[in-house]
Amino acid sequence: NAEYMGECHLSDPKCSMHSYAHLVSVRQDLHAHPEGGFQEHRTGTKVKEFLLASGLSECCIRPCASTGFVVDICGLAAPSGQPRMIALRADMDALPMTEGNHHLPYRSQNEGFAHMCGHDGHMTCLLGAAEIFIKNRDKLPLDKTIRLFFQPAEESPGGAEPMIKEGCMEGVDEVYGMHNWPAFPFGQLRTAPGPVMAHVIEFEIRITGKGGHASQPQACIDPVVCAAQIVTAAQTIVSRNVFYRESVVVSITKIHGGEAFNVIPDTVTLGGTVRDLSAASYELVKSRFEKIVQDVASAFNCTSEFNVIEYYPVLTNTTTEANHVLRVAKTVLGDSNVNSADLPMLAAEDFGYFTQVKPGCFFFMGTQSADHTSTGCHSTTFDFNDKVIPLAVRVWIALVEDRLGVKLVDDVNQVLN
Repeated sequence: NAEYMGECHLSDPKCSMHSYAHLVSVRQDLHAHPEGGFQEHRTGTKVKEFLLASGLSECCIRPCASTGFVVDICGLAAPSGQPRMIALRADMDALPMTEGNHHLPYRSQNEGFAHMCGHDGHMTCLLGAAEIFIKNRDKLPLDKTIRLFFQPAEESPGGAEPMIKEGCMEGVDEVYGMHNWPAFPFGQLRTAPGPVMAHVIEFEIRITGKGGHASQPQACIDPVVCAAQIVTAAQTIVSRNVFYRESVVVSITKIHGGEAFNVIPDTVTLGGTVRDLSAASYELVKSRFEKIVQDVASAFNCTSEFNVIEYYPVLTNTTTEANHVLRVAKTVLGDSNVNSADLPMLAAEDFGYFTQVKPGCFFFMGTQSADHTSTGCHSTTFDFNDKVIPLAVRVWIALVEDRLGVKLVDDVNQVLN
């Protein structure tokens, strides 16, 4: 990535607008100051400053979902007679984790939070496109609107639903979102019609027995042995119940029980996630899981509790909008760099709430290259590949031009060249 230039000031010539260097500086500044969900106060201030410096009036920026923004870029040209609004979304929050990139001069300065999923890059790409949109409003008809969502709390507890409840989707015809993906080759865009990311739930299982001295198991009801049997039995839920073409993953990721080496505990708790791509698969898995827990616990004379926390729905792209993205992206990135390989995936994203309300598409930009072999998202050593910024900005511009039927720049492929 480019050398860290510190916090960018618009008066600095090396940080002049319309420059790749400026956007890199913005991204790295956001990276250095990560904030958690619904805590994105400095982040929001920087986003707003960028938009105002680009020439947008403050009245076009309204707070939404506590620390997020809805931004309307309205046209100044004669009305087209065909009103239309397209919405583009970027997430703002960082993860509650410690960054391991000790060599980076722009590593996190906010202990316990880090941009290890690339939301700093997502915001920067959308800001880069926003500047072009704002500077070219005279080419955008009065009845065409580009709406931007700067969404808080994607990682947790979820910012899309609160934004929708506060009216961000009112008047929107189509909605689009982007995510960087380090496992995909640099410069590739991938998306597909239908499900592209998973519905996810968190579960917690509590097994209660009767504790006692480890030398006297006959006088106890051992919840540890019971929990071990549940872990083993749970591995058959998908392999022996779910149709092989369906994608479901059950992962038990936590087991907690006991305090001393010579004491059988009273309770053991297990936790993890279920990820799926259809309601039918989920209901089948949940039903089988609950029955296994109940019956195994009963067989070991234990009692059980099975609790579920619902997170995000399946992220489903509507067919028409996914095909628009695939078609438009080819004009920017080339036919060979646009495909649907390795989709769907079983990571989760709350963008799925938006496509439940209006047609839309979520797509992925590959960032893996020989000179940037970043580990995957949510790794302690992840870092967004700044070289993808110009490509993502061009895709955003080309998509808006196509969906609104306008021409904002002479040659989209020369933007940020």
